[in-house]
Amino acid sequence: MKRMPLNLDEDELIWLKRIITDQDREEALEFINKVMKPRLKEAERPSGLQRTFDAGGPPGQIGSPR
Repeated sequence: MKRMPLNLDEDELIWLKRIITDQDREEALEFINKVMKPRLKEAERPSGLQRTFDAGGPPGQIGSPR
């Protein structure tokens, strides 16, 4: 498994510190689902294939149906 850096903006860092301080399990799960889960999904996508299977767009362009 490859490593994924954890880059948080200021609000996310404050949110995470508050979760740690309060030991709030429900808030921790919300943080994982709203912040980490989308980033993990994006990191798991193969490079260069992000739009290959998206529908729409003019024919002949990435993301257009054939």
